[in-house]
Amino acid sequence: MKTLIAFFAATMLLCGCDNSHKHSEHCAKDHHEHEEVGNKHSEKEHEHTEHKHTEKSDKSIKISAAVQRVMGLKTVKAQKRDIKSTITLPGRFELLPDARESVSTPVAGRLNFAVKPLATVKKGDILFTITAPELVARQNEIDLIEKRLLVYREIKTKNAALENELAVKKAERAALVANGEEKDGVITLRATNDALVEQFNAKNGDWLDVGESALEMTRPNLLRFKALIAAKDAAQITNSLKAKVGAYEGKVRLGVGDDSGLVPIYIVFDGEINEIAGARKDATIFLSSKESVYTAVPSKCIVDINLQPTVFVKDEHDGEKFIALPVTPLESFNGWTAIEGPAKENSEVVLDGVYELKLALGSDSKKEAGHYHADGTFHADGASH
Repeated sequence: MKTLIAFFAATMLLCGCDNSHKHSEHCAKDHHEHEEVGNKHSEKEHEHTEHKHTEKSDKSIKISAAVQRVMGLKTVKAQKRDIKSTITLPGRFELLPDARESVSTPVAGRLNFAVKPLATVKKGDILFTITAPELVARQNEIDLIEKRLLVYREIKTKNAALENELAVKKAERAALVANGEEKDGVITLRATNDALVEQFNAKNGDWLDVGESALEMTRPNLLRFKALIAAKDAAQITNSLKAKVGAYEGKVRLGVGDDSGLVPIYIVFDGEINEIAGARKDATIFLSSKESVYTAVPSKCIVDINLQPTVFVKDEHDGEKFIALPVTPLESFNGWTAIEGPAKENSEVVLDGVYELKLALGSDSKKEAGHYHADGTFHADGASH
């Protein structure tokens, strides 16, 4: 009986130890799991905080290409400028006075065109021919004199008068041919430059007198740039100053003013340029050779957001994303302002549509979520349509 009671006591003791051990393991496991949940919760809070921080610092807005067109949104490239030492003038390209050429016939004859109106020709291409009976008649006179001289030469007798007459006749005929090519009384006229046949001054088959124009040629890329400036402002501009229009560099030539109080400013280029006569552009005239260390943008690109001067820059990797960047405006002149800040040279800065972007971004430091309609209006998420 005592043995049986001892057996049961030992069994109960072992069971108690085992349960206690299992209970400890269970508690430790629960505690570990609780710590993991806590850590995960902290990580989520950290990620959420990071996300909120990124969203708050990245002031940007997405606008589709279609909506950009509806808004009339345009960008301009930021560029290095010495604001105090440059002048920007609007103007247009025009043909140089010698860009047009009238091609005339050197001798009277029948016209035969080899080109069509508005054709583009290369240097050396045939423009037209002139069949000139006078050249045939003069050649017959020359041939007759040469036959008479041949008789004198055979008898070894000189005839100075006839020799002089022959020389004069040949010179007169050569003068009639001028720069043309002649064969059997037909003169061929060729283009002296690459050009455009702008217009005909006669019809095919017409009889033209000496010096009469057959057609007009134009070199459409032989251009200069012309702008107008007030006479009082022209005093700071001198001949030969460097200037730039688009991608083309040139030099300044001052024109003569008139009673309007305006002075024409010409920018001449070295050779032909790939522009169109009549096209409008802005020219930059450099009053100083000093290069600016500051990036400049048109002054209208800068808007205040929460009292902070800001520009909107197109994301170079996403043409539908525009980022609001804070800047510090510096000197301003002639519609341009030098800036300090994250906007870099050649960044595409919003010029037209900047105030619409400001309104869409919102005046609050936290960006308002929303989207654009096809008509260009912004609609905040959660608002009723």
